[in-house]
Amino acid sequence: MKRMVAFLLMAGCVCAAGVGKVQTVEKMPQHEVAVQCVPVDAAAKPRNVILMIGDGMSSEHVWAAWVCNGGKLNLEQMPVTGFSRTFSANRLVTDSAAGGTALACGHKTNNGMLGQTADGRALSSLASRLYAAPYHKAVGLVVTKAITDATPAAFYAHTASRYNTAEIAKQLCEAPFSVIVGGGSGAFSSEQMQALRKNDQAYVELAAKEHCPYAPERGDFLARQTERALAELEKSPRGFFLMIEGSEIDTASHAADARLAVAETLDFDRALGVVLRWMQSHPDTLLVVTADHQTGGIAIHGGSVQERKVKVSFATTEHTGVAVPVYAAGCGAQMFTGIMDNTQIPQKIFQIVAE
Repeated sequence: MKRMVAFLLMAGCVCAAGVGKVQTVEKMPQHEVAVQCVPVDAAAKPRNVILMIGDGMSSEHVWAAWVCNGGKLNLEQMPVTGFSRTFSANRLVTDSAAGGTALACGHKTNNGMLGQTADGRALSSLASRLYAAPYHKAVGLVVTKAITDATPAAFYAHTASRYNTAEIAKQLCEAPFSVIVGGGSGAFSSEQMQALRKNDQAYVELAAKEHCPYAPERGDFLARQTERALAELEKSPRGFFLMIEGSEIDTASHAADARLAVAETLDFDRALGVVLRWMQSHPDTLLVVTADHQTGGIAIHGGSVQERKVKVSFATTEHTGVAVPVYAAGCGAQMFTGIMDNTQIPQKIFQIVAE
């Protein structure tokens, strides 16, 4: 009897959290998709590299957003698609630190660790390798959570714990980024903010003390800052590397909030539209879009494309171990078809640039 009571109480808590409950999402702000995507160019070497990460974004997130946008997304226009396995060095289900490190550095690590192997060896990120000789590319980060959060930190920090925020902030001040956009200003002193700006040579916009608010409140922040970042980075004589993260798809899915999860996915797709339109006049670019892991175990139960309404539920408020989608366009995009490990994504990017 005690076990039955405990089970019922636990089930009540789960239902209260939204797990297992079918939620209807409708009447979302709609957006037009960009012009036709830049085609695959197997022969050209990319001058610019753009990596977009939908944190926690699964195929189901994408298709729920597709329904709510009337059966069209910018993601649909990407000419190359694949899937990425996301397990970490010590868990089938990765966290954002290990998942981010795999995408940034091309190596597995333990959950919670950033920019280093499981035995503590520091790893070079894609950003640092493309900034260094002989490439000399400008580098930038645009995110919607704190700039010291796990995914962006994987591109510049080396620490045994993603929660070493002070150390992560210090390492960002020493990193060569010329565009730094997101939240997390509370992690930096006034002197450190000056260091981030590099004597006003860098564009820095930390719009919140901690994480930025959800998409319905922050408006077009991600799309607008993506446009600004591209304008700043395209000035670089040797091209650039830019990582753009739709950070709060994950946060909304941890909360089992279907409306916010769809809103964040649509917001990410709008930012992708900015990139695709920019690529029309900058075809010497490789664009890769993926996720670090899946969050929430989202399922689609029904709805209507015509009514832009979808019914979804969450199986969990945690990450899951399923493969996530990969999309690519532009120079070398053909390398990203099929099933691959997440560590292969930065390895392939670097191979395409270096050849």
